[in-house]
Amino acid sequence: MIPTEQDSSPAPEADDSRALFKAGVIACLPTILGYWSIGFASGAIGTVSGFSPLEITLLSTFLYAGSAQFLFYSLYAAGAGAFSIVAGVLLINLRHILMSSYMAMYFTRSTQMQKIIGGALLTDETFAVAAQYGNRHGTLPFAWLLGLNVTAWINWIIANLMGALLATALPESLVHGLGFSLVSMFIALLLMTWLASRQRILELVAVAVSVLVVALFVKRLDGNVVILIATVSAATLATVLLRRKNTANEDGTP
Repeated sequence: MIPTEQDSSPAPEADDSRALFKAGVIACLPTILGYWSIGFASGAIGTVSGFSPLEITLLSTFLYAGSAQFLFYSLYAAGAGAFSIVAGVLLINLRHILMSSYMAMYFTRSTQMQKIIGGALLTDETFAVAAQYGNRHGTLPFAWLLGLNVTAWINWIIANLMGALLATALPESLVHGLGFSLVSMFIALLLMTWLASRQRILELVAVAVSVLVVALFVKRLDGNVVILIATVSAATLATVLLRRKNTANEDGTP
């Protein structure tokens, strides 16, 4: 009996996963310039603060949070204790709970490991891109999100390392001035998400509430606390209004 030749082509599921992963990588490309500019600034400031390139690389790998790394370097340079640094980083990263909670509706059929990986590598930028994709398609494949997150993660690490290595060749004023790119990219991602959203009026209300909360408390409380209060207040109000709107639509009332 002559053995038949086995088909060595990949399974359709593997092809789909590869295509989705590649699509996630491509979706991340518009944010790469922002990652590089911010990561370069972060690595450079880390060098100015007294950290070695290896330490900066490890910090960018495991902490992996632009605003938290800037805060870490600032507190360390100011002589803050370990408890103050940990508390500050934890406080500024609490927003990830809100982002992960929002993304959870797209992972009801995912495994526990997929949920952990997807949440661990989520950033403000990848959240904005992923939320836009989810709102548009009604689903968020894990392979697509993995391609998006891994691309951002790798570029962030490389950018931090390059910034650390080249910091000594740049004027200090230029190094600190690169921080403006963080705000610029956040504004761009916010506009991209808003333009693709189906709840623009509701999101404008949430933004208005956030601005109002910041204006009322910015001079009374710590800046990080104010940001957290503004985020929770706006998210809570938007959730309540959206739920009431959906309930009204189900009941057929205007």
